[in-house]
Amino acid sequence: MIIPFRTDSPLRRTPYMNWALIAANFAVFFVQWSQNPQAPGESNFVAPLILQPADPHLWQYFTYAFLHAGWLHIIGNMLFLYIFGNNINDRLGHLGYLAFYLAGAVFAGIGYVVVERTAGGGGVLGASGAVAAVTGAYLILLPRSHITIFYFFFFIGVAEIASLWFILLFFALDVVGQIAPQFMGGAEAVAHAAHISGTLFGAAVSIVLLVTGLLPRDPFDIVAMAQRWNRRRVYRDMVTQGYNPFAFTPAQSGRVQVTMPQPTAAQQRLAELRSQANQAVAEHQLPLAASLYHQMVSEDRDQVLSRTAQLDMANYLASQQQYDLAATAYEQFNRFYANYDRIEQVNLMLGMIYSRYLNQPQKAKECLTRAIPRLHSSRELEMAKAELTHIEATLPPTA
Repeated sequence: MIIPFRTDSPLRRTPYMNWALIAANFAVFFVQWSQNPQAPGESNFVAPLILQPADPHLWQYFTYAFLHAGWLHIIGNMLFLYIFGNNINDRLGHLGYLAFYLAGAVFAGIGYVVVERTAGGGGVLGASGAVAAVTGAYLILLPRSHITIFYFFFFIGVAEIASLWFILLFFALDVVGQIAPQFMGGAEAVAHAAHISGTLFGAAVSIVLLVTGLLPRDPFDIVAMAQRWNRRRVYRDMVTQGYNPFAFTPAQSGRVQVTMPQPTAAQQRLAELRSQANQAVAEHQLPLAASLYHQMVSEDRDQVLSRTAQLDMANYLASQQQYDLAATAYEQFNRFYANYDRIEQVNLMLGMIYSRYLNQPQKAKECLTRAIPRLHSSRELEMAKAELTHIEATLPPTA
């Protein structure tokens, strides 16, 4: 048994719509339970609202997603919705998230009807298809975040796992349950087809939103991951074919060869720490990378990682509430990578940290003032302006 209970992705605003959907599901379930406490999924109230593959009605593609068979059914679905839905609500906005959630329920229902109509499957109820759409979106938008899970097999414990592998694991179990149910117990009452359809829908919609620019890009989304992987692949291929990025040939450059002084022991140690931290970030060992980065900047605050690693490190430190060190990492990124195409988001994050956590309003004002002219997201622009207004109200008047 695996139960998620926390994600390390910070929220930029309160996910009211996700909370409203959770409340709506529980409200409907209480109506079911009041009519038939022993079998809430079998009351007279429920029957016409279940999605029936043999004779589906239009309203059932929506209503089935707000019904549940029992307490364990709704608690499991709502737990997953709370863990994954909050961040997707944060990314899509309230109305966008509501439309996405309902569309996910519809497409999950369509997938179930298409598959089970010929197979003779029975009616389906439950929010799991819509929740699967949410996890599919999470897979695309936040694949590098981590989920803290409680596990109970032969041992009981808590562990942290990348959301990418967590979601893919459950998707793989659904695929196996659909095509080879004998490996999953055979008689389980799980709508795998709805889960698969919902996940694919959520992932596909999210990719389209990112590629078309309808949803602001993020350095941690799966498209950015794919681009970084491709750059590393191209670089490895070039090195394999003989390219040496550190080679220097005076004859080719037309310059006089200069003998460089040997690095000191301190410089060698810093270079080793920087290399280890870059490698740890690349391997997604962010706690280790944070420790190495802290050692590095403790010895020399002018040290900086590669561009991608530096931004990953700053974001991770902010998510872990290590705000002083995160501010240092963002400042170094600003200093060394000022031409980054989304530098306004770095300045926005840095401004929020200075304002809300480090009590440095003047620095926060400078960062937000730099960010606002370049922000394209209405949500981020509204947040930046609101924070700047608050800061200006607290700063002493100038003569």
